[in-house]
Amino acid sequence: MADTSRGRIEPIRRLKVADSVAEQLELMITRGDYAPGDKLPPERVLAEEFGVGRSSMREAIRVVEANGLLRTDHGVGVFVVSNTRRPADLSQVLLTDEYSVQELFEVRLSLERDAAGFAAQRITAAEAGELQGIIAAAAEPGLSDDAFVALDAELHRTIARITKNTLLLRLFETIEPLFVVYSHRVIGLPGRRETAHAGHCAIVEAVVGNRVRDAKSAAVRHIREVEREILAHLGQAGDAVRRPAASGS
Repeated sequence: MADTSRGRIEPIRRLKVADSVAEQLELMITRGDYAPGDKLPPERVLAEEFGVGRSSMREAIRVVEANGLLRTDHGVGVFVVSNTRRPADLSQVLLTDEYSVQELFEVRLSLERDAAGFAAQRITAAEAGELQGIIAAAAEPGLSDDAFVALDAELHRTIARITKNTLLLRLFETIEPLFVVYSHRVIGLPGRRETAHAGHCAIVEAVVGNRVRDAKSAAVRHIREVEREILAHLGQAGDAVRRPAASGS
């Protein structure tokens, strides 16, 4: 007869090397092997002690730093600043298992600012018609959120294509799946579509008008507006999670 006295076996988690190292490093800090104020050994030494490559060690340090236990002073070293994890920073919400929303915004800011500027320099009359057609379609009454997100991605991809820079277009196509995933998650926020559409209109107007500086500024403003709006929403959600429930009277 089978022995049912044993506890249920928990599935083994498959961790990346860096994640495993980060867990061990956090454990060392929380149990006092390294105390607040201590400077960690150099990355090379830590990598040897953990038996991993320096890139994995570097990534692990970054994870532990994101959790509020370490601080990196460039040119000086890595210091322990706390032995307790801080509450999750909602601006670091993961978009996928590997990339955060903040990382996506940083890449978009650099990529789309320059794409808008190059597009304003190189756009043809036919391409101007394409952009204006996308804007008109996005303004159609009754358009579903899914259709709006698809047009949103098409607009940014078209601007990248108009640059006539194949590498820039490929870079955008690399992050486009992340962009789409994120857009679907936030499209339902109050005013999200209206804000996005207004930003798109400003970018297209400047690009079609060959106004390079205005096109760059409109792209930056659009991304910053989205970022502020999303972080404000995430902050409110975090407050709701952290706020104690009201006691009964």
